[in-house]
Amino acid sequence: MDYHDLLLRGVHAEAAGLPDVVPWLPHRETMRAVKTLVLASLPSDPWLDHLESLQGPTGLFDGDNLVSPPDSAFTLNDVCLVIEILDNASPVALRLKQIAERSVEAMLTGGVHTPNHRWELASALAGLHHVTGDKRLLDRIDEWLAEGVDIDADGFYSERSAIYASVVTNPSLITLARLLNRPELLDPVRANLRTLTSLVDDDGEVVTVHSRRQDQRETFHVHSYVSQLRRFAVTDNDPEFARLASLGVTGELEYTRHLAEALVDPVLFDPLPVATERAGGRTVWPTVNLVRQHTGTTTTTVFAGSDTRATGRIASGLSNSATVIQVRNRTARLRALRVAPQFFGLGAFRPPSLEVTGDRLVLSEDRVSGYYQPLPQASRRPDGLYPLTDESRFFARMDFPARPFSALTLTTELQVTLLDDGADVELRITGPRTRVAVELVFGDGTLTGVDAHPTIAGTGWLRGETVRLDQDQDRLGVRVTGHDDTLPPSFDDGEAYSYVHGHDTVPGQRVLLGAWSDSTVRLEIRS
Repeated sequence: MDYHDLLLRGVHAEAAGLPDVVPWLPHRETMRAVKTLVLASLPSDPWLDHLESLQGPTGLFDGDNLVSPPDSAFTLNDVCLVIEILDNASPVALRLKQIAERSVEAMLTGGVHTPNHRWELASALAGLHHVTGDKRLLDRIDEWLAEGVDIDADGFYSERSAIYASVVTNPSLITLARLLNRPELLDPVRANLRTLTSLVDDDGEVVTVHSRRQDQRETFHVHSYVSQLRRFAVTDNDPEFARLASLGVTGELEYTRHLAEALVDPVLFDPLPVATERAGGRTVWPTVNLVRQHTGTTTTTVFAGSDTRATGRIASGLSNSATVIQVRNRTARLRALRVAPQFFGLGAFRPPSLEVTGDRLVLSEDRVSGYYQPLPQASRRPDGLYPLTDESRFFARMDFPARPFSALTLTTELQVTLLDDGADVELRITGPRTRVAVELVFGDGTLTGVDAHPTIAGTGWLRGETVRLDQDQDRLGVRVTGHDDTLPPSFDDGEAYSYVHGHDTVPGQRVLLGAWSDSTVRLEIRS
């Protein structure tokens, strides 16, 4: 089955699965249904009625955010795309054109929240210009583009997000390049797609541990990139992109989206060049402190690019992950290795530093806390009402910045030696003696060598030396020395989580092991 027929069959299945229109259905989902029905050549009038009812007096739509230009841009991009696909004189196109025209004034002056919103909004402006011919829209597009596309030297957008790269930024830049005849806007898309040649596992899963958005905690698949990968595989005769595009169609495609993109960019229907086999080897991305090594059936990921130490916060829009190592042998997976010293409630080891020397990687972090001395005489107040200030862990009326500080420093260093079948890991900590927990989170399969943790339900406790995971015909083992099996370990998520009764749990089969900071812990991870 060729690509066109595959997508068309999928669109008809999506159309058959649509529910009846309901009053609470949001505008983006409503317009997505209109697009599906149009591509399936089915009536869409009830859905158009509902969409029109959702457009406010300003011409914008309400979504998660009220009177929202960026939320509206997602829907208007689909509106303009469907108009482009249809005969302009068709009843559906005429109704959609009225929706587009009503939005122009508000979209000309509308603002955004996030980096990717700029490109989604600019793309919608380009679509509205294509539909209405209003030249003011071009000037507004240039204002957004003059900020510069936020892509770094390694090909990562500033949000480092597979979701927003694949669904927002890359499609938006491609639309802007196509409708405005600005081919230079395709360069960042190529650069971003190039990262996928190492980021994508053999089953199509995309590594997201480095992301600054919600996908840092989610599983994501390369199928969302299929249109982009096909485009550049064909235009650039690129066998690596062809391999990834072929892998992508094995996932759960958004058929409507990909068919609509191909109908306005027919090069996507061209046959792919011959795909290359996946190349082994190692990739280092210094801008995000990420390393990936693929050898045979084993893939290892090392990450030291969390934003937590630089910002002092756990927050949306930051890279918060404390996962420093992932290893997989096909279906047998170590989803996360994390380290949490007990040190003033500062939580898990989130190294901001990564040094690479041959096969040896060094991840390190200095954390500082301590105790405050009496205020100097010039800062004392007779009424005792001092400013409410931040100590980095909590707030108090103590005027912390004015006080002398007695600092304690804990330095955590993780040395990782990359091997063809896994990695050797050595954990060293210097500073005040304290307890340390190491967490191993495994994927599906049968675990052996682990006791049940006596106080944390659903968690294992490694008291011996070896834990092994068997899944299908695949195996992954971890041998540990230097740990302490006498006291059940407790993993400190940190006060940023615990104060609000939250947690920072990685999904999977959790195994904890305990140690003291003045002991060297060694872990041998092997396929």
